[in-house]
Amino acid sequence: MAKHIPGPLYFEQQGQSGIPMLFLHSTPDDNRLWIFQMAHFSNWYRCISVDLAGYGRSPAPQDGVTLADQAEATWELVDRITDGKIIIQGNSMGSEIAMHMADQRPERTHCIILSGCGYLPDIRDIQLKGKDAYRQEGIARRRVAVLHHFQPKMRELPHVQHYADMVCALNNAGTLESIILMNEALANADPALYKRLNVPSIIIIGSEDFTLPGALKLQSHIPGCELVRLEGAGHANCFELPWEFDRLCIEYLKKRGLFPS
Repeated sequence: MAKHIPGPLYFEQQGQSGIPMLFLHSTPDDNRLWIFQMAHFSNWYRCISVDLAGYGRSPAPQDGVTLADQAEATWELVDRITDGKIIIQGNSMGSEIAMHMADQRPERTHCIILSGCGYLPDIRDIQLKGKDAYRQEGIARRRVAVLHHFQPKMRELPHVQHYADMVCALNNAGTLESIILMNEALANADPALYKRLNVPSIIIIGSEDFTLPGALKLQSHIPGCELVRLEGAGHANCFELPWEFDRLCIEYLKKRGLFPS
């Protein structure tokens, strides 16, 4: 069992055949960030969306949890489903865990598709300020943070408000402390990880995403990484413009020979 994570992670699955495609969410979201991709990509893939430890229906992590611990726990989940290679998608925190998964088992990773991500060492202070904000404001901070992932023009749309309500309706006793622990884990990320990566990778970054400058820097640190911009999208680009996000994913997967003809 992965260190600092006392139990198996919760997951949902759509699609019974094809290459397994794993989806890892941002903080403070849960697996429902990927609701559109789960519905769409399950036409061709065995889609698995995960509640990372401390979010949704998964157990809360313990003090000292790291991004690598989350990755190990997710591989334990994957091993229950398949012993083959997988495609990994991650948004924001999920992208960091996706990179750790690829670093831990490159031989099991077809490729990683990253979004809402940047070069973490440059935003360490932002992660620590976020941790302090949760300490001061409590769990009410979560809904504010969920909406902050959307570009400003989208935040008041009814379906975005509904999404934020759904996510925050599933606050458990350990959710607040879990989010704080993961902010600490993100603040203490190891930048050496990026240059070690040895799997095909792409960053899909929204043109309105506050992490755009960091995404450009991150690309320069990952060997062979591609990057495309999604015009008009913010940090939660997979939810904001799912038709365009999915199109970019499919173009990349076709290029890698990973999309069924």
